[in-house]
Amino acid sequence: FLCVCTLFFLPIFLFTLFPLSLLSPLLSQSPLSWTSPHDPCYHLDGRPRHCLSEFINTAYGVPVTMEDLQQGPKTNISTLTDLHNPHNLTCWTAAEGSGGGDWTLTVPLGRRFEITYISLQFCQQVESVESYSMSILKSMDFGRSWRPLQFYSSDCMGTFGRPVQSIAQTKHQETEPLCSDPRPLQKHRGNAALAFSTLDGRPSSPDFDYSPGLQDWVTATDIRIVFNQKNTSRNLVSSSLYAPLKPSLALSDLQVGGRCKCNGHASRCRRDNQGRAVCQCEHHTSGPDCDVCEQFFYDRPWQRATPSQPHPCVPCECNSHSTKCRFSMAVYQQSGRVSGGICLKCRHHTMGHHCQFCQNGYTRDHSKPLSHRKACQPCKCHPMGAVGHWCNQSTGQCLCREGVTGQRCNRCAPGYKQGHSPLRPCIRKYHTLREECLSYCTPSQARVKMNLETYCLKDYVLKMQVKSKERSGPWWQFSILAQSVFRMGSSRVKRGIQALWVPDRDLSCGCPALQIGRTFLLIGGEESGRSWVPEERRLVADRTTMALQWREHWSPKLRGFRGQDTRGNNPENSSPSISCDVKSCVSVTVLMKKQTHLYLGFL
Repeated sequence: FLCVCTLFFLPIFLFTLFPLSLLSPLLSQSPLSWTSPHDPCYHLDGRPRHCLSEFINTAYGVPVTMEDLQQGPKTNISTLTDLHNPHNLTCWTAAEGSGGGDWTLTVPLGRRFEITYISLQFCQQVESVESYSMSILKSMDFGRSWRPLQFYSSDCMGTFGRPVQSIAQTKHQETEPLCSDPRPLQKHRGNAALAFSTLDGRPSSPDFDYSPGLQDWVTATDIRIVFNQKNTSRNLVSSSLYAPLKPSLALSDLQVGGRCKCNGHASRCRRDNQGRAVCQCEHHTSGPDCDVCEQFFYDRPWQRATPSQPHPCVPCECNSHSTKCRFSMAVYQQSGRVSGGICLKCRHHTMGHHCQFCQNGYTRDHSKPLSHRKACQPCKCHPMGAVGHWCNQSTGQCLCREGVTGQRCNRCAPGYKQGHSPLRPCIRKYHTLREECLSYCTPSQARVKMNLETYCLKDYVLKMQVKSKERSGPWWQFSILAQSVFRMGSSRVKRGIQALWVPDRDLSCGCPALQIGRTFLLIGGEESGRSWVPEERRLVADRTTMALQWREHWSPKLRGFRGQDTRGNNPENSSPSISCDVKSCVSVTVLMKKQTHLYLGFL
């Protein structure tokens, strides 16, 4: 860090140690070259580091535009910025170029520079120069707007409304112009020389590389020096130079020392084919000022290099599947400020921020590295056994149809055999299904012997006709017409159209077996069977329910059971009850055993 600061302030120290005339030939030459055997922007082991471009006289060879503020017109002067020879001075005098007392000198630098100093050498005696006032301005946008850098006057308060001050008192004042008395000026061979340092009097200048404010303060594309003689109208934006009409003001040399603004990412600044000075950017940066990252090096946001951190641009991590990416601050923040690059147009059937996933329809081939162009292989799902062409990106497991198994869904699962339908390539083996159903429930086609005792234990007994059905998840919803209700328990069955819910597994095993358009005697199971109910107050038929195709000769016996059910539970013949009293039913059954048997089935 101390070395970097020394390089930046070296020109200031040279001015104080050596006469200006001795430095002029050196600073007026073409850009200096590094003599280091290796690139200054990298350590010997190849690691990037902070570097500075050559220190040059940015005004050398640039024609100076002189403009008379009162009479015009503009003229170009080349004698102020040519090779300065202290033994053969070429002077420009105001009398030669202007008939008035107000004029400006403008130096277009052609690009952004970080200015270290601005110096003027006069062809006059010191006593004559000290009577003038002057202001130095800069532009950062190639002359579209101007900002003052420094004021000089023997009467700062009267001329510019500012006190004499050589050191900024606050950080805010560090980027504001100060006003100084030009006396005493440097003297050389009897003539006067004035040098302005952009960072002189700024307490934070040792931390220049970490101060965006000071970096902006020294940046300029154009320099303007405004003169105004005494007893003329003073412009508040520009400074004035008050001088007697005689002797006339005369200048012999104008220098602007600085470096190309390369933001610590270049050690050389060269002219391109159009004659423009361009930084030779390193650290994978780009742009005239090395102020952006190269294409594909967008994994982190661009930053200016500092002595402690070179901040090189980092390539996006796309695993060799893309050559384009963009930076996302949101992704960068979510990653803990580690990576913000998003890869674009991933190739080789990859996808994701880093092209790290396989596209739908492809799976990872773990025998190849992720960067291999064939790291993602097509899913090899069977066209009939799999649902679509999707598979797990990590394992390659396809999504199989019912009864199909295997990673590619290419064989039938145990208990299934190959079918003939493309929608159901594997069907359950009949004997297997029959064995499972026999152990699960008893089909409704069995003979049933019912007396009043068993009648009372049922949840409901009704005559109904099946109208339609539709699947609802693991259930089937039947629309039925209840024609006669012989017994209604907790289900509270009523006559008319209503919904009957049947579990899918029970229906597939034929318990109960219901066909649309037919009429059945539906005998509901005990209360314990109601655990199947998806929600309260639904009529459910499950494996404990019997559905027998209706026979008209059953009707009288069932009406008799219904009457005995009511009388047995309510001996005083009050309002009918919806459930049996078990003890009463049993006693009635014993007395009327021979009369109350009803055989239900296909007789």
